[in-house]
Amino acid sequence: MTEIDIGAVVASLDNEDMLGFLRLFPQDFVAQMEKEAEHPGDRPSRVTCLGMGGSAAAGDFIASLSDYQGECQVLTHRGYSLPNWLSDGLVISTSYSGNTEETLDATSEANLRALEVIGISSGGELGESNNHILVPSGQPPRSAFGHLFGALLRTAISRGVIPSEDMDGLSDRLKETVEEFDFVTNSESPTLDIARTLLGKEIGIISAPELDCAGVRFVNQLNENGGVFARSKALPEMNHNEIIAWTDEAAKESQALIFLTWDGMHPRVSKRVEWMMDNVEVDIAWQLHCDGESLLESMLYSCIVMDWVSCAIAILRGKDPSAIGAIRSLKGFLSE
Repeated sequence: MTEIDIGAVVASLDNEDMLGFLRLFPQDFVAQMEKEAEHPGDRPSRVTCLGMGGSAAAGDFIASLSDYQGECQVLTHRGYSLPNWLSDGLVISTSYSGNTEETLDATSEANLRALEVIGISSGGELGESNNHILVPSGQPPRSAFGHLFGALLRTAISRGVIPSEDMDGLSDRLKETVEEFDFVTNSESPTLDIARTLLGKEIGIISAPELDCAGVRFVNQLNENGGVFARSKALPEMNHNEIIAWTDEAAKESQALIFLTWDGMHPRVSKRVEWMMDNVEVDIAWQLHCDGESLLESMLYSCIVMDWVSCAIAILRGKDPSAIGAIRSLKGFLSE
């Protein structure tokens, strides 16, 4: 497609302006980080992040940052109720709508256990809680990751869970990445070329361990935005099992491989990536090196890439990237 063609196709398919929201990702994140912390306090013994989908992804990113440079354990819980053993620490419940059934159920259980709870949402039932952080409403939830992750990260920093970082120049660098991968306004963007190679393939994402959270979110974006199947595994664990399937001859034409790497990988993990690039002989293999001056910036870079690639797949398949008919149908069924 030419630049004019792709613009016309996007205009006809993108009914909720998903791509417009993707362009605002850097501003959304930075705006949240520049706000004053609403609920400061002492460092908790642990942090449990409640959420589903993109809201849970924000917790995964905080957990990875804490594992890498933090001061206490951070866990993400997806589902109803809470782990039986959870009896202390801070609980952060995130739901963009504020009405996510599983998150509300788990939050109620946290209140019954007299745990400290902070809610993050754009309103809804969760917005009625005492300790609440309000984020802007009016967009598809999975396009609001800048708001959700920024609010959660700001809270984690204020509570001493994760050290603060120098944000100078970050917004401009993220905007440059958006401009690079915006396949509508940038005719030289690599996004469509990447997306075309993934069509009709079983997509496997292999991540550096610190970016495993990004691999999981990438899968979710491919599922929901693109409407395609994908799976994610992290190094070095996948070298102890899935590597056999990748080196099988049957994988050559059916699979597409995406590596998520960054500058801070353990040297032995880098060595494993090098071996796989030389020995996994699938027709389609991409190494998406997540640029950044820190793990946080590399994570944000990966978010921009996965959002644009997954939406490009949707557009190439003739799908509205905001369409989630099956999710809405299921919610309607559950409400009966």
